[in-house]
Amino acid sequence: MARRNVLSLLCLLYFANTCMNYSLCTFYNNYYEEYGLESEKLCHILGKVSTIDIKIGAAIVRPKYMLDRWNVRANVHCKFKFITAKGYGLFGVIQKMSFRRNGTQCLDYVQFKRKDFHKTEKFCGLVDRSNMKYAIHESEDRTESQSLSQIYAEYDPSNHKSNAELETEIFISKEKLEEGEFLAIRIAYTTFGNCSTVGYKRYELIGHDTCLLNEYFCDGVYNCIPGICSDEDNCTNEIISSDTGINVTIGAVSIMILCLVVFIACLWMCKKSQKLCWSIDCADSNVCSRPEPLSRDTEGSVNPSVPSAPMLEVAVPSSVADKDLPPSYDSLFPEQSNPARS
Repeated sequence: MARRNVLSLLCLLYFANTCMNYSLCTFYNNYYEEYGLESEKLCHILGKVSTIDIKIGAAIVRPKYMLDRWNVRANVHCKFKFITAKGYGLFGVIQKMSFRRNGTQCLDYVQFKRKDFHKTEKFCGLVDRSNMKYAIHESEDRTESQSLSQIYAEYDPSNHKSNAELETEIFISKEKLEEGEFLAIRIAYTTFGNCSTVGYKRYELIGHDTCLLNEYFCDGVYNCIPGICSDEDNCTNEIISSDTGINVTIGAVSIMILCLVVFIACLWMCKKSQKLCWSIDCADSNVCSRPEPLSRDTEGSVNPSVPSAPMLEVAVPSSVADKDLPPSYDSLFPEQSNPARS
């Protein structure tokens, strides 16, 4: 019975771990590979530029815990390069950013560099694509909205003979945050191809004979550079990010309920196997370790074990035992015991 309880507990723990892993993986789907700024692959201590080949896929770059509490002794300086497979281009779009300014200059910044060594300006300030989406498309001045959105992104066009690449430089000053300030950065890198090469079965046209993978449309990530193409416009679910938040919330609540069920099951198993003390039974320290009483059949067939100490007390030397014996009959009545003398 105890073995069955242990197996049940292990199954519950395995199920809880599986659900936890699933809830943590719902923020980005399987089409994005996530990279944290804490990784040495992105922010090398010696300033080396790491090259990451995403082939025909996509990637998300964001800090996992680096910017939660900003109290550092040195500036953070990251340089990394994403490259694609041959014949594919690459988008680099800042999804969210909160970098400080120092007057007209950027105290913290993001800068892109293409394969032809063209560099963008240093990007800083506040950016949130989810809040810019509707304002940009509802603007009457299309030229102004396009120029506003293009300054936070870059792309390297596709080439049939070579691959595309984007080098990214992220600099975050060690200066302490002022009251009300916070740091945030999230960048999406997405490959795109020529429609005549990739076909229309898994790809969709975004303009100029350029195609993007179907799974990148209406997923809450802005893969295209606004003004050039759009992958989050005319979506069935208008607010994708809220759906993602609901999924994460449901997953978190489910995990809490599951943990409570597992905890109650553990208590029940321990109580049933008499591994825990309950109420006034805990007054006796040995009550939990006390063995169960034997059944009547067992008592009749098995002799209880006798402590060794009393056996040693019974074993007395023979000389001492002789002194305690009563006098013999011959010594008390010598005449009756010897009739020949009479």
